Amino acid sequence: MKKFSLLVLVAFAAFQASAQNLEQINDMMGKLKFREAKTAIDKYLQDPKKANDAEAWYYKGRIYNSLSRDSSVQQAELLNLRSEAFNAFKKNQQLDAKDIYLSLETHVSYLDLYYGFYDLGAKEFNSNHYEGALESFKKAIEVKDYILGKKYQYEQTTLYPLDTSLVLNAAASAIQAKKEDEAAAFYRKISDANVTGKDYKEVYEYLADYYSKKEDNASLAAILEKAKRFYPQNEFWTDVELRGISKKGDKAAL
Repeated sequence: MKKFSLLVLVAFAAFQASAQNLEQINDMMGKLKFREAKTAIDKYLQDPKKANDAEAWYYKGRIYNSLSRDSSVQQAELLNLRSEAFNAFKKNQQLDAKDIYLSLETHVSYLDLYYGFYDLGAKEFNSNHYEGALESFKKAIEVKDYILGKKYQYEQTTLYPLDTSLVLNAAASAIQAKKEDEAAAFYRKISDANVTGKDYKEVYEYLADYYSKKEDNASLAAILEKAKRFYPQNEFWTDVELRGISKKGDKAAL
């Protein structure tokens, strides 16, 4: 699996806090006391009067995401921390029509979360935690799609609608987690885009075998048409067709 190092974020700009509590939380962040800051921001947002404080939601996103990079945090906790950070940033934008906080940092927190989920998926896969890997890769796809939907651009990298490496990693995790339907859905993204090459032959083999077992003849015929065109020398397609004929018991056709 390909691992990604976390993006080094731009320095956090201190904002004029709207309440003494946020000033204290900002101070905790400045001193890298993210565990304490997490407890404080959660308590702050529990107050119904402060639940729509856009600045507080931005703080929560930064705190949770920063805490997820702390070496003392257990791997099992990382997915939730980054997911909560993603939700907090989106909440901030919902409440702040001018998008002040994330605009000042050029929305780089979203890119950092994308890398963070991707990296976590690789770590989970290498630790044989396949369901965790699958969920992490799915979140990476979700964040990427959100970034592209908002048309955010970064000097550090360019994101694409179809990240084939990410999709393949998600599919591999789904297969190991015994979630064949999800694996097929991810592989279908590759086949629907007519992606070819030696690294993608197994995608078409998996789908052909999957549809054959499901007895989904329409989908099987469609994938075999592509597979034969892209990989004409592969005898696997003939094996799949023979299997289908054999199931029907038509000796003449066989």
